[in-house]
Amino acid sequence: MTNLLFPTDFTANTRAAQDWVRLLAHKTGATVTLLHVYQPIIPDTTFPTVGSISDPGLGAVAAIELEDLSRQRLSELADQLRADGLSIKLDWRIGLVDDSILEAAREHSADLIVMGRSDLSTLFDRLAGSAVSDVADAARCPVLIVPTAPDGVAFHPVQVRTIAYAMQAQTTRALVEDQTEMLVKAFDAQLLIVTEDKLDTTPADLIVMQLYRQEGFLDKLLHPNLVGSLIEKSDVPVLVYHQTE
Repeated sequence: MTNLLFPTDFTANTRAAQDWVRLLAHKTGATVTLLHVYQPIIPDTTFPTVGSISDPGLGAVAAIELEDLSRQRLSELADQLRADGLSIKLDWRIGLVDDSILEAAREHSADLIVMGRSDLSTLFDRLAGSAVSDVADAARCPVLIVPTAPDGVAFHPVQVRTIAYAMQAQTTRALVEDQTEMLVKAFDAQLLIVTEDKLDTTPADLIVMQLYRQEGFLDKLLHPNLVGSLIEKSDVPVLVYHQTE
């Protein structure tokens, strides 16, 4: 692993994910690209203008200040992680969150995307968390989804002592070994291979699962996508792999 992409919105939802970024970067020596996707507000031109009539309204001024603040916060986070000994690059973009993350992953040749996810306890949380599911579905590289409690704290210690691989009908033992070999060696971890229905009763620090493409109604019926439901319900970080072309 040489390139790790960490999208952040500076909220509590990404705090636990940030700790996983530190852990993985220290263990692998990967360079971390910090990505912030800025969502611009539409200035309210009905607000009073400042100075001459050609000056922007207060809404436009506020929009500029928010943009500058987001750049500043990204730079401050980079300084914090560099102080921890990490190699950091910055990427600041304007656009749709999921599309921008996928574009950045391709441009930076990311080996892994690390994203935080809220507990999805409300409708708003589910809508906000859809970007995580969309990225997990469409990414070409593995995606690590780190669930967080409402206060932004991880449900479990940030460690990799036990890895649970969720087997599916299509999964082969060779695939399991290929996807977990680096992690097992890097963390001297124990690997448990279990079926998806046994995950709730299997103590693990990390769950690994393969996302299979579904072609048509019959394929979806015979091979349902278990990754989406696992991402939503799991309080253990989930590492999603994708079928190679």
